[in-house]
Formats: sequence, C-alpha cells, structure tokens
Amino acid sequence: MIISITINGVLRDILSKFEEVYEKYYDTKVLSSVVTPNLLEYVDFKDEEELIDFLYNDATMEIFGQAREVENNVISYLIDLYKEMPSNYKLRIVSDELGKSKPATLWFLAKYGVVCDEIIFYHKNNIKDIWETTDIFITTDTKIIETKPKNKKLIIIDKCYNSDMVSDLRINSIKKITSFENAFEETIAIE
Repeated sequence: MIISITINGVLRDILSKFEEVYEKYYDTKVLSSVVTPNLLEYVDFKDEEELIDFLYNDATMEIFGQAREVENNVISYLIDLYKEMPSNYKLRIVSDELGKSKPATLWFLAKYGVVCDEIIFYHKNNIKDIWETTDIFITTDTKIIETKPKNKKLIIIDKCYNSDMVSDLRINSIKKITSFENAFEETIAIE
C-alpha cells in the first residue's frame, strides 16, 4: 500500500510564507491575505513569468525552505503515523517543484525531520504517473484531485479552494487520521 502526501497545504504553509516574503522584498502589502494557490491574484506582478522568477530565482530558499508547518507539530504527528504503519505500507512525500525549490524543499523536510520511504518531485504533466503507483493520496492540490482515477482513494485536506471537489474523505488536518491502515474507518468515526 503506497500513501502519497503532498507537501504544500498538508505539511508546509507556503501561502503565508509567500505573503510574508513578498511584502518584505517589495515593501508593500499583498492585495488581500493569500489563501489560495492563485498567487497572481494577490500581488502586483505584471505576468506569470515575473511571479515564477520571484518564486524560483529571487526568493526560493526563503519561501520554500523557511516556510512553517501548516499547524504546530503536524510533521511530528506524521512521523508517529509512519512509525505505526504496517511493514507492507510505504509513505511517499510528493511535491510539484522547479529548479532551486527542490533543494529548498529538501531543506524544509530535513529541518523538520520528516521520515518517509520516498520523496518525489513531479511536474503537473506527470500527475497521472504518480497516481499509477499510489493507493491513497492525501492532498490539497486541485490538479491531483481532478485527476483521481476511480480505483484509487483520495483524502482531501479541506481548504477554501478545494471545498467543492469530490473525494473519498475530507478532513481539515492530517491529525484527524489515527492510522494509515484504518484511515477511512477511523476518520469517519471521528468526524
């Protein structure tokens, strides 16, 4: 059984960090609090190319490496879940990263002591490949949610930008899962 978990929104609070770093670099406030991954809605960049340059060249380490957890001790909780997994389960951490955001993300994972069996950096065009080798996906990512195959399980961590999307299970935190082995039965009982 392979469980894939995306980093952003599940473990790492990239949106708040983006807001903080943007305001520091440009000495101006974002247009409103950053609560969705549609970052151009919040800033005064002229186009997506300027945004990409800021994210992946200018402020990469600060945004991706120095971000905080989405909630206190969520990674410690994930490590505890990992330690209790049956031996035939594998935990995979996945993230859609480019260029220098890959080492920055590895730094983020290392500083919080993330323990897992595999880390995969993917491109949005390769999501179906990740799904092929995943049994359960835990994510906030709308592109992953939209491409869910019928024979796979999906747990959505609830965010304002994915609230209308269909899943097998919807929770507000990975801390609602008491074990990966019984994730669906136990979590439903908690809710």
